[in-house]
Amino acid sequence: MRKTVTTALGVMLSILGFAQDFEIAVEKGIDLKKYQTFTVVKGAVVSGGDQPIDANSLYNEIKPIIIRELQRKGYTYQDSAAELTATYVIESMMRTDVQRLGPLGQAPATNPAMVDQSQTWSREFRQGSLILNLVDTSRKTTVWSAEGTMDISRTRGGNLLDYAVKNAFRKFPDKTKTDKKSKKKKG
Repeated sequence: MRKTVTTALGVMLSILGFAQDFEIAVEKGIDLKKYQTFTVVKGAVVSGGDQPIDANSLYNEIKPIIIRELQRKGYTYQDSAAELTATYVIESMMRTDVQRLGPLGQAPATNPAMVDQSQTWSREFRQGSLILNLVDTSRKTTVWSAEGTMDISRTRGGNLLDYAVKNAFRKFPDKTKTDKKSKKKKG
């Protein structure tokens, strides 16, 4: 049983890792650098019935990654009474992509009857999505979110969940770096 859970978790982690493009949303008028502390709570896991994912194992895997990335940005982890609450949604689903290639498709016609026949192309693949949210704990509103999706059927090795979380926080404000505007005003 443990081996099955570990295998399913490994597949899920590899699914998410190469989500290269994350769409970032920040609440208008919010300066994320004003926050000092954060906590991480268990998020949601959505998977097709073909590969169930253990939500507790996933939480134990993603929590230290989120903590590390936010601490690198200058924020302090606090188990309770934090200003920000980090949560996540992870999805893994089988998808089918179907495209109509049109007349001839990609093959030459060998007789006039084939000229008007359309061809279709399809493939089945596993798609993974990761959504990270930071919620202002006192106001209970989402102040920052990142969402990434990818075809995980083509991923290769490594801790891909780690890579995905790191990539999601890439554009998150870094409190350890000074603004270029601040340097110009001081100088």
